[in-house]
Amino acid sequence: MIRTYPRTVTTERLLLRPFRESEVEVILALHGDPETNRFNPSGPMRTLDDARERLALWLGDWSQQGVGYWAVERLEAPGVVVGVGGVRHKELEGQTVLNLAYRFAPEAWGTGYATEVSRVALEQARKHIPEVPLVAIINQVNAPSIRVAERLGMRLDRVIDYLGVPSRVYMPG
Repeated sequence: MIRTYPRTVTTERLLLRPFRESEVEVILALHGDPETNRFNPSGPMRTLDDARERLALWLGDWSQQGVGYWAVERLEAPGVVVGVGGVRHKELEGQTVLNLAYRFAPEAWGTGYATEVSRVALEQARKHIPEVPLVAIINQVNAPSIRVAERLGMRLDRVIDYLGVPSRVYMPG
């Protein structure tokens, strides 16, 4: 288990922390919104049971792997989760990778939060888990996420079929 990866991080504007057991509805709101899932090959999350399953997966990541996706709060609005982001272990083409991901409520779009969270996640992964390749798998028509990856200095490595959708795999530059 990786114990040095930080569970909680504060940036200039954000608090990044693991989700809490009580935040099932928050996960459903973020992942059930058709707008936030426009580029998600699986589509929007449908039920609280689906959200509970996702929460259990994410909490398991933290307890078993020592790393996982963070709940994202604005420092100016404590307790209000506006998104999810960070890295978690994932299988990609038979290889274990750290998958960089982020999803924000529409009211948080255009704020630079995805870049801010992702920059911290990349720095921490490089520092604490350098032996695991890091990727961002992005639907190739998701221009906003592609811009985030490029702002982070990530480079396009290849295009794959991911869950039936042509997707770009970005890696740190």
